[in-house]
Amino acid sequence: MRQPGQIIGKPAFASVADVSYLSVHDASVQCTDTANILGVIGFGTERPDFLPPICAFLPAPLAPIGGGAMLELWRTPSPCRPINFGPVTGAYSDHLAFGAITLDEKPGLCLEATAETAYLAIFDFLDQTGFSTPLRFWNYLSEITQETDGLERYRRFNIGRHRAFCTRLQEPLPPAASGVGGTHGASVIYFLAARDPARPIENPRQISAFAYPPLYGPQSPSFSRASIYQSDSSTVMFISGTASIVGHESLHPGDLNRQTEETIANLQALIDAAGITGLGNWSFKIYLRDPAYHATVDSALIAAFGPASERLHLHGEICRRELLLEIEAFCRVR
Repeated sequence: MRQPGQIIGKPAFASVADVSYLSVHDASVQCTDTANILGVIGFGTERPDFLPPICAFLPAPLAPIGGGAMLELWRTPSPCRPINFGPVTGAYSDHLAFGAITLDEKPGLCLEATAETAYLAIFDFLDQTGFSTPLRFWNYLSEITQETDGLERYRRFNIGRHRAFCTRLQEPLPPAASGVGGTHGASVIYFLAARDPARPIENPRQISAFAYPPLYGPQSPSFSRASIYQSDSSTVMFISGTASIVGHESLHPGDLNRQTEETIANLQALIDAAGITGLGNWSFKIYLRDPAYHATVDSALIAAFGPASERLHLHGEICRRELLLEIEAFCRVR
């Protein structure tokens, strides 16, 4: 079984973007040259000693299942140049930009305004770097399903994100994204961006998230189910956070096995819609409401995608209370 930290079968930065899920020790051994690191996200750890101060680092409010500390490293073939603009910290290479921001949730300020301000700062960062097209967002929101003044925090977040997208997003459809509840610490956003847009992919088994009915809040979530990004030399696929949803309804409440099967069916539907064949070179990030589920879900992913897939299990709160897990994915297509 392939565990985080093993990179069997992964190309040595052959693709325009590459991600690794590594223990702090393994990362310190492998990353003797940090010049091509776009950004690092820490799960259960603060900035590691081996990482130079100029490298973008974000401590995420989710813990790895099984204890310890893990790092998510985004790297590219070409050297990266650090850039900080306003509250956003990041870096850029010849083809991609990475950025990260911590939400400044001030007392008395509604989350809609906080989220909108953060996303507007992200677009200012993108304008500054020249990478005007966001490819992929990760949104980790503390107390994601808690209500304030009668409305869930995730639904308030969606309002603020949508407002920023309406004024600054240049593409007709929103990028791929994940929205997961953090278990500790501050809410954060990180992202990848490019000069050219990705091709959005929707799931024929689901209603597009941005077209959800008002049942799910005043504003639908602004993300595409997946996307394909192609550079001159390689193609990669981003799959958004995916769960046991068909149409727009959650299926199999309380049943882990059936939710896992439905989630994998949705992942496969997106892969088929993108025209990807074979097992591919996959990295999965699995968010679990209950850490005890990880072995069952891991076995199901191995059965579906092979033991060479890279898998990182995190303890997080799913944005719908009835859902037990969410899975996102990244594939180096060629």
